[in-house]
Formats: sequence, structure tokens, C-alpha cells
Amino acid sequence: MGQTSVRHSKTHILTVALEDYFHGPAFSKVISKKRWGHFETRFEQNCMDVLDRLDQASAHATFFVNSWIARKRPGVLREVISRGNEISLAGQRGLSFRHLTSESLRDQIQRDRDIVEQQTSHKVLGFRVTDVLLRPRDLWALEDLASLGFRYDSSLSPFLWNFRAEPWRQHIHKNKSSSGDIWEVPLSSENLAGLLIPFAGGNYFRQYPEWLVQRLLTMGSRHEANPLVLYFRLWDFDANQPRLQTGSLLRDFRHYRNGERMIRVMDDLLARFKFASISEYLDLPVVAAAPVPATHRESQSWACNVNVSHARTPVSVIIPCFNEEEGIPFLANNLAALKSELSNQFEIEFVLVDDGSKDRTWNLLQKHFADNPDAKLFRHPRNRGVSAAIMTGLQYSREIACSIDCDCSYDPGVLRPMLQLLTPGVDLVTASPYHPAGTVLNVPGWRLLLSRASSALYRVVTNHKLHTFTACVRVYRRSAVLPTPLRYSGFLGVAELLGKMALENKGIVEHPATLEVRIFGQSKMRVLQTIMGHLKLLSELGWMRFKSRLVARAVSEDAGSGSLHFPVVEPVESKVEKGQASRA
Repeated sequence: MGQTSVRHSKTHILTVALEDYFHGPAFSKVISKKRWGHFETRFEQNCMDVLDRLDQASAHATFFVNSWIARKRPGVLREVISRGNEISLAGQRGLSFRHLTSESLRDQIQRDRDIVEQQTSHKVLGFRVTDVLLRPRDLWALEDLASLGFRYDSSLSPFLWNFRAEPWRQHIHKNKSSSGDIWEVPLSSENLAGLLIPFAGGNYFRQYPEWLVQRLLTMGSRHEANPLVLYFRLWDFDANQPRLQTGSLLRDFRHYRNGERMIRVMDDLLARFKFASISEYLDLPVVAAAPVPATHRESQSWACNVNVSHARTPVSVIIPCFNEEEGIPFLANNLAALKSELSNQFEIEFVLVDDGSKDRTWNLLQKHFADNPDAKLFRHPRNRGVSAAIMTGLQYSREIACSIDCDCSYDPGVLRPMLQLLTPGVDLVTASPYHPAGTVLNVPGWRLLLSRASSALYRVVTNHKLHTFTACVRVYRRSAVLPTPLRYSGFLGVAELLGKMALENKGIVEHPATLEVRIFGQSKMRVLQTIMGHLKLLSELGWMRFKSRLVARAVSEDAGSGSLHFPVVEPVESKVEKGQASRA
């Protein structure tokens, strides 16, 4: 093997990852693939914008697409092809060459390629791994790609000393194997002081100083026989993409820093250079795939086609919302999925309570839910706290009611097994990430410490063996919960309700759940204030338990001595002010 000269030295190669903002590598440890369908998608419009820019510059590009995008919006892929561009396959996240056996790799790639080819009716010629680029010890995978009929791969990005012993791998070359030849199209890098510095686009264009980017582009474009091979991701150009929480300052830095410069960079590149797709540059013929049945565009709908012969149990799902405008579309998609999942067994309605939000939460709730006949909207004129919002929801709910967090840090799907636990004699079922079978993912350490410590103290004070007292995800028997008086209206009220019901020996069970880091917005919890509040509440619950023991002892000693009375604490007012409730 050695360096191979390729024609069209004045034409360069442009590649685009056809993916959405939540597919970014910064979110790989935060957002699981099963939740992708719950996000507001933006790749359709972003793709149209990029295609228009390419058309204006008479340029073409290779668009690498994953099978999820291909299934969801095949029309976008066809539009890419109709404008003279190329569709190739992007590997699935987490399934890189170094994580799979040869057989597993081949099976997964073959399945994904079949999906893309069926949706586009075009043969897929190329591949790019998504998460971890090729190193020298990963090159075995190129033989597998060749055996599957791929004509090229573009997964290699020479970096620092990698491939220093094989400098020709820095540029386009043929990789020969027993399964046939396959072109390798490495992303651009430049030799500086003996080290290969990548600069191919995307993250490099955002993190490097602009003068360095321009310098590297100028140096790379001077190679007479070798083109620049650059890449972008569609979300690189989306200045208005939702701001997600990655759980890491470094990941935030990687995804969002200098995003405003990317459109300017791309326009400059299109003005300076002539770009082609990889298949155009390599003179690879485009081949039609076998005809496939017509596919249907996926759509999000509140309508559920329920075909059941048995009566369904009426259930209300209460969602307290406070300053959550960024996450309302995500919430709407989650609730639509929940309704579909539960529709065979339960008749679901949603009770959404805006707890005095000062942003656009109320407007967005109306936008997404006002036309939904199974949704009720209520609004507090001022912020009262999450437990007050839940109590408002309970006032307008059915006998069986649930509550979930607006940020969906617990998967709402956990309500299905929890509803099964609300059997006779059980008044409340609570989600529990600290249960031995529960899970916590990427949640900040301070929050875990506070929650675990407070739950341990509540366990001691109430003498009730629950692992979690602070989770908002619960299933209630309304008639058993509403009479419980609450003094606290915020986060403390969530623990207070469970603590008081435990002291009253109400039927409480917990179900293991997974708690994930909040994706949209910021936590509303004030740490120091919450700690002091928990300590105060614990002392009050301890005093209630002590008094109940005194009562029990007095009654046992003298059953005929008369009733003992203690002052009753009035519940926090949670009724919605007149004129502030609206119902779809």
C-alpha cells in the first residue's frame, strides 16, 4: 500500500453529518437513543438551509446519515439526492470498530445500510463511524466494510503521532485486502513540527482561533494531488437550537462554544473553494437500489387508535411546571408517547399546572395542549412551589392520579408498572432511584448527597423503610392523599406528604426507577434553603411521631379518660384563583 494520486486536484471534498442537535457527541452519555423521538427535531430545516447554500455556490457534498434519521424523515434524504448530493451511512453511536466483534459490526452495518437504501432507492457507497475515529489497530474493520460492498470509508482522522509511520494514510488512498479494495478518505490534518494536527471542520472550527483555522486551510489546500476533506454537522449552523444540559462544563464547551461563527465559516469556504461529494471526486458511479414499498412519514399525534373490548381505568397525570419553556416540546412528545403506551389499559388525561412561571411556559402549554381534549390547563398567579402545584392538580384529577416532573428526568414510562402496584390497601406508590434495583445517571453529586442524606433521615424519623422520600414521580389514591394537611408548598412538601402518610400508616410502596440528569433548564432548588427546610421538617415529623406515641400510651392506660386533641395544621392553600384556570 502507498500514496495514490487522485485527479481533480483543484476540487475539494465536503461532508455533512445529517443529524440533529441531540445526536451531538456531547450528549452521548446523557441522552439515550430511546429518548431521541421525544425531542423537537430541527434537522429538516437545517438541512434545507445547508442545501440552499450549496446550490448557491454550485457545490455538492456527501451527507452521512444514521438509520434513525432515515426512518424518521426519508423525504429529507431524497431531497439531498435530488439536488445532486450523496447519501452515505453513518454508524450508530456507541457501536464503533473498537467496541464490536467483526460479526457484530457487519450485522449492524448491513441492517442500517438496508434501511437507508430502502428509503432512498440509491445504493450506499460509503461509511463513516460516528463516535470514535479510526486508530491504526482499528484498520481491520476496513476489510469487513470492503466485504460488504462499500467503495469507501471516511472514518480516519490522523492525529498527533497516529500513523506517523505511514504518512501516506494522511491523504486519500486505497486500502487493499482479501475482500477487495476500498478507498480511505481521511479527514484533513496538517503536519506541524512533526505532529499531525486535525482541522477538518466542525468542532475544530469552533475551538481553534480563527487565524489558525485560516492558516491550516491555506496550507492544506496547497497540496497539489490531495484535496481538503472537511466536515460539518447540521446542528453546527443552528444558532437557535435548544440549550441542553450535558452535565459537564467540558461537554458544554465542546458543543456550544463559538457556534455563532459557523455559518460565516461555511459561507467563506464555499466562496473560496470548489467542493464535490466523495463519490464525485472518486468518479464512483451512482447505482440505484432495488425498488422498495412506499414508506410513510412518521408523525407525532395525540390521537391513539385504541381497539379494546374491556373498560379502561381512568387515570390523571399531573405535571407541575415552573419556568420550563425550553422543555415544553420535549414534555409534549414524552406525554404523547406515554398516552400511546398506556392507552390499551388506562384512559389517560393530563393535568398541567403552571406554577406562576415568568417565562413563556404558559404560552407554550397552550400551544401544545390547548387543542388536546385529554388535557386540562391550570395556572397559579404566583409561584407557590411544586407540592402546591401537585395538590392543585389532585383537586381536579380522577381518583387514581399520578405526578411526574416536567423535565422528564424520570422516564414517564415508569408509571405503567407503578400503576399496577396501586392495589387495594395501597394509597401511594413512589418512584425510587435509590432502591437496590434503581439507577442514577449523570446526576450532580450535590443533588445525590442531599437527596440520599435527607431520605436516610426521613427513614429514621418515620421508622418507614423507604429508600426515597423526595421523588415527585408518584401514583396516588386521591381520596387518601387530599385530606393530608401540608405546611410546605415547595420541594419540602413532596417529602412532607410522604412522611405524614408514613406516620399515619397509610399503604405506601416504592418502585425502582432511573433518575437522569435534567436536560432542559436549571434546577429550581436552592440548596442551603432546602437543607435548612429539611431539618425543620424532620424535627416537626419527629415531634408528630412522639405525640402520636403519647396519645397511644394515654389511650392504652385509660381508654375512658376522653379524647386528646392536638391543634390541626391547616393545609397550604393550593386552589387556583378564580379566573386563572382554563380547560381544553
